[in-house]
Amino acid sequence: MPIQPLKRCSYPNCRNRVKSGRCNEHRRDKQQDKARGTAAQRGYNHRWQIYRAEYLKHNPLCKMCNDKGLLTPATVIDHIKPVEDGQSDPLFWQASNHQPLCRDCHSYKTRVIDKRGFGSSS
Repeated sequence: MPIQPLKRCSYPNCRNRVKSGRCNEHRRDKQQDKARGTAAQRGYNHRWQIYRAEYLKHNPLCKMCNDKGLLTPATVIDHIKPVEDGQSDPLFWQASNHQPLCRDCHSYKTRVIDKRGFGSSS
């Protein structure tokens, strides 16, 4: 049986070699995922899905893309100030804390802006 060459870790700019996927350094910890809970446990239940559909119907374009002059459909409602305790957090349902974003902008904001604690991009 031929030996498979090792590939680069799929994490951006990582040079570690693996059989597939990510290296141990960049693999998500399953305990961390369990502690986070499911989307429904974090408050994104049926009530949220109804609200989300109505919000995106009235706010169809990604705010961050629109600020750059691009017209991109919004697919995510972002909490401008991140919420910690799901629906029990007063900011969870506050419309002034919501903005429509596309998936890519939401991922960027969550990964870069929210993690640094800078808050909104607006």
